[in-house]
Amino acid sequence: MESLFDNEIAEQVFYRCVEDCFEPVMITDRKGVLKYVNPAWCLTYGYSREEALGETPRLLRTENQDDKFYREMWATILNPQIGFWRGEVLNRAKDGHVVPVLLTITPYRQPMGEIVGYMGIAVDLSDHKQMEQQILRQDRLASIGMLAGGLAHEIGNPLGVMRGRAELLLKQVKDNPAAEKNATVIIGQIDRISGLIQSLLRISRIPDKVLLRSIDLAPVLQEVAILMGEACRRAEIDFRLKDVDCKVLAEPSYLQQLFLNLVINSTHAIEEQKAKGPSALLENRGGRHFIEVSTKLEEGGQICAVEIRDSGCGIAAENLRKLFQPFFTTKAAGQGTGMGLAIVLKLVEEMQGQVSVESSGPGSGAKFTVRLRAPSH
Repeated sequence: MESLFDNEIAEQVFYRCVEDCFEPVMITDRKGVLKYVNPAWCLTYGYSREEALGETPRLLRTENQDDKFYREMWATILNPQIGFWRGEVLNRAKDGHVVPVLLTITPYRQPMGEIVGYMGIAVDLSDHKQMEQQILRQDRLASIGMLAGGLAHEIGNPLGVMRGRAELLLKQVKDNPAAEKNATVIIGQIDRISGLIQSLLRISRIPDKVLLRSIDLAPVLQEVAILMGEACRRAEIDFRLKDVDCKVLAEPSYLQQLFLNLVINSTHAIEEQKAKGPSALLENRGGRHFIEVSTKLEEGGQICAVEIRDSGCGIAAENLRKLFQPFFTTKAAGQGTGMGLAIVLKLVEEMQGQVSVESSGPGSGAKFTVRLRAPSH
């Protein structure tokens, strides 16, 4: 019986193996021009085969790898004693999102040994990296929980005594405006410390099972608009609710705090942008700062996405991944604790949802998106 690999059928078999491979595969000529990409490559990076062929892998390149990185990579591939390269790289898909991959590049040769091109096989590490970040975050939260528990125990009672004495002092200095002001400041700072400890406990707590029920978002968001209305008017910010008719599965007590935190964050970003001067975004939107809250259904109506857009100072690319970490803040010292967005993330996760942020950089505003499950019909 003739072997399958003794004739042209072999080429068809190998072609089907590569074409049907679950991992992204690309093949270039000696000059690095793409001659073939498989469907998995197109799915991962968002380019059609027609868009990719004739280009070079540079269309995937990000700033995370510099020219030195690629020089060393090609030196390894062309080293006769090694002959291949394998390592992690961050590539950019057509829509702009970054895809972490484990990439292997090997040359392919003519029968006489001359290199005629290169094949790259990638393994998408997105899920792996996400799980890695979740584990690291759980470790951080466990450490914060131990810290918060210790703080609550060790300084909770002294803070209570200090606040009681400060209130007593406040009553005794009613006729002394300067002393009255100082006592009020002391009480305010004590409350700030107490609030910080409670925030630490809140984000580190492993909750009991949260009972989710169907909630109409419109009244919740309208209440947020009422609560923030006066502050936004004073700051000359247009607060807009747009198409907020949507229901979600949620814990009622969480929702208002969640959206208040996000809107307050937007007002702070706008105040920071005001201090820096006009931005192109502001000029394109009528010259007045805005916060816009809207909802839309996704995944066939199974998910309700709440979007909070603002005309604030925007977010630098290197800070996007850090925003939801406890204590991370871009505000000046004493102006923020870095706990607001960490609490937002905790609230959303407790309701089995997701929160994400997008920004094109400083001066471009930001969009926070909260995705919560919609009730089944």
